[in-house]
Amino acid sequence: MKLFYTVLFFLPMAHLSLKAQKLPEIQTANVVAPKAIRIDGKIQEWDDVFAADNKRTNLLYTVANDDKNLYLVVKAINNDAITKIMAGGISFTINTKGKKKETDGFTVTYPLLVRNNANRPGGQGQNRQRLGQNRTEQTQEQRDSITLEQRKTQLAGIKEIKVLGFPTISDSLISIYNEYGIKTVAKIDEQGAYVYEMAIPFSMLALSLEEKKEITYQIKLNGRSNAVNFTLRTNAAGRGFGAGNNRGSFGGGNANTARQDLMVATDFWGKYVIQKQ
Repeated sequence: MKLFYTVLFFLPMAHLSLKAQKLPEIQTANVVAPKAIRIDGKIQEWDDVFAADNKRTNLLYTVANDDKNLYLVVKAINNDAITKIMAGGISFTINTKGKKKETDGFTVTYPLLVRNNANRPGGQGQNRQRLGQNRTEQTQEQRDSITLEQRKTQLAGIKEIKVLGFPTISDSLISIYNEYGIKTVAKIDEQGAYVYEMAIPFSMLALSLEEKKEITYQIKLNGRSNAVNFTLRTNAAGRGFGAGNNRGSFGGGNANTARQDLMVATDFWGKYVIQKQ
């Protein structure tokens, strides 16, 4: 199934395929969600087509809707971006008043990873020492494979979603199997890319589809001040996981900059017009 897009403001009722076009950094088109959509961390129904390629966050993404839900689909192939996502998650904020303000918005954050206890028997320092010794005996391919499996295992263990600004939800953490219809699933594919799908019912956003509604949204990679738990995996040459295929991988003179970037949030704002399908 091919996706079709409606250019906001300029071609409100026309459709065009973006497969062969250079993608903008901020999405400029209204997107009709596939009819066979499933929130499962796989993107076959999207044909691996995205509406924007944001250089600030190194994310491919699409915001879409049908008559029931607002969707966010994200793909990260850059190791720096994936490491940052694993450290602090992605926050998706929707401001239905059309303002670039988080405080007035509805925010969903995922994934939320449980950190290992540094004080457990065997100690973090001893584990790091063993890890360093093991690395000298492993090839880069082996280290990449270990990192890939660790990320898959971490994502498979996530059971909660962080929410903020929803008046009908009293808790800030809800189960991934919640009664509100908010769905989030992320997976690491076999190429090592991070793939994420989210669905939020319009009923939770207090939106009516009877008229076109322009909203603003923010996508934020949160980072984490103690992201040292997610060790930057480099070999003696300073080459990071998947460095041959990803932009901006950790290594060389950029290693300190990459570590600092993990500590701070990176975000951008966009606009989207919701239309009844």
